[in-house]
Amino acid sequence: MPNDPEFPRIEDHGVLLNNRTAALVSKHGEVDFACFPNFDSEMVFSSILDREKGGYFSIHPVNRNLEAKQYYEPDTNILHTMFSDKRNKIMSVMDFLPMSFEHAVYFSEIHRRIETYADVNIEIDFNPFILKNRKSIEKVDSKGYMVYSENSSQFLSTDLDLQVEGNSVTGTVNLPATEVRWLVTTHNLKKAYPPELFFSEDRLWQTRRFWKEWLMKSKYQGIFYDIVNRSLLTLKGLFFEPNSFMVASATTSLPESIGGERNWDYRFMWVRDTAYVIEGLVQLGYIEEATKFYLSIIDRFEKDGKLSSIYRVSEDSIIDETSLDLSGYMNSSPVRIGNGASNQLQIDQYASLIISLRMLLENSGFLSVHTTEKVFLIGNSLINIWREPDSSIWEIRGDKRNYVYSKALAWKALTDLSWLYSKMGNEEYAKTVMTEARSLREEIYGKGISSSGYFKQSYETDDVDSALLRLPLFGFCTMADNVYKNTFTEIEERLMPEKFLFRRYTLQDGLRGEDNAFLMVSFWYIRNLIQDGRLQIAHDGLMMILDLLNDVSLLPEELEFKTHRYLGNYPQAFSHLSLITTIMEYNRALKRQK
Repeated sequence: MPNDPEFPRIEDHGVLLNNRTAALVSKHGEVDFACFPNFDSEMVFSSILDREKGGYFSIHPVNRNLEAKQYYEPDTNILHTMFSDKRNKIMSVMDFLPMSFEHAVYFSEIHRRIETYADVNIEIDFNPFILKNRKSIEKVDSKGYMVYSENSSQFLSTDLDLQVEGNSVTGTVNLPATEVRWLVTTHNLKKAYPPELFFSEDRLWQTRRFWKEWLMKSKYQGIFYDIVNRSLLTLKGLFFEPNSFMVASATTSLPESIGGERNWDYRFMWVRDTAYVIEGLVQLGYIEEATKFYLSIIDRFEKDGKLSSIYRVSEDSIIDETSLDLSGYMNSSPVRIGNGASNQLQIDQYASLIISLRMLLENSGFLSVHTTEKVFLIGNSLINIWREPDSSIWEIRGDKRNYVYSKALAWKALTDLSWLYSKMGNEEYAKTVMTEARSLREEIYGKGISSSGYFKQSYETDDVDSALLRLPLFGFCTMADNVYKNTFTEIEERLMPEKFLFRRYTLQDGLRGEDNAFLMVSFWYIRNLIQDGRLQIAHDGLMMILDLLNDVSLLPEELEFKTHRYLGNYPQAFSHLSLITTIMEYNRALKRQK
């Protein structure tokens, strides 16, 4: 069991990223979630999901009364955890996942650097893998410790004197002031190697240079510059380098409500999520990520003949949904591996891909004619399916419905598809597609409005849906549209129990646990206010959300109402993308005022 048996708050974590995998590190110096070699591989460390059975790797002072604070090196994903008393720094742990400019080179390693500022006793515990899967431990000369599971191994390279006690590697070491020690844990090595052969200082220099040079490509200049950069670094780190697919989040099964069952595995690529992120990145000059993603997803579409809602980023994962024998974060079970939404029809996946493609092409991106022809095949698929009921952006489990948001986004995609046909010289088919878009728009205004005059969640019910806050953001209507005015008011009154914080919908979805404040919706709402010219209220909302950022400016999927504790998988790509686009829109509005 970890030294601290209590579940650490989600917000008390930094994240390490390297375009292959991720690791959460708590303020207590504990690596409590990490998968190797890829985002969607086996969980090597998972104590955030079970304090008794989950694996972990902790480095911390024996004195638990010290204050702990985390921060990133500027413009990098290199994390520092500092332990201090009321007067002085005592020790720090610097953590990073190595990066390389050679894309074919990757590292299944976490490098951990201990630096002391005073004489200090330090407790080290290395316990990879879920407890029942941990088979044996071998001390290898003075090089470190090899831990074996059923299917793999995890090596700890260290010259510190630790002990093997039962099924655990542990020890307390005393280090004098100004001491520096490196510990490296790496996955599935055949042999053991001493710390110096991992060249941690060289890896650190390369990693620092990689993040700084990537961030220098950003075109953003404006307010909240550092916060935008932190979100950019987080989004970049969530891309899987071999195919430029992006995981929605680095974790699985962190609950959307404590004790509830909305605990999903987000270590997969959603076409919609990635397309939204691409829209933001291309506006800031990141064309390469967008182009590589499109080539990968279009190739998959051509191979499969359809778009799936969810894709594995590597071949390691199991996409069929199953549960693990773990208690879950704060006993919120089940702990899920895989995601059942993979079998859902989500029309906005098709639509989002086409919409973001136009954004790419209008921001100096390009595709070959051969690739563009494949995009038209995706467009034809959208034309064939937009009339069908689906599972909506919220992936509601149960009967499919004709969700107004899905239809409206399909309208936007059809108008963009018409634009693309026109660009390619096919005016006749451009007009045909635009006629289809007009028919769809007429249907929404005919079937998607309640008797009270607001856009409904679906044709079948009068439920209210916060996703409809996006309608003016992609041009389906304006803030002045009377039906949308009613929709906006209905969302405020029925889905906003706290100022600027929203539930997603009124529909009873049959899942145990409350629906908490979905952060992406807050940003959509603030962007609505900006479009409506209510900049002071928008500013108040933006500042409220920024005040809720943790030490390292990372965001989860949701916040708990009233307490504002972090909930859901973390860090969340949607939340960071929404933060960036909202700041950019507010920044543009301020410039227009001058």
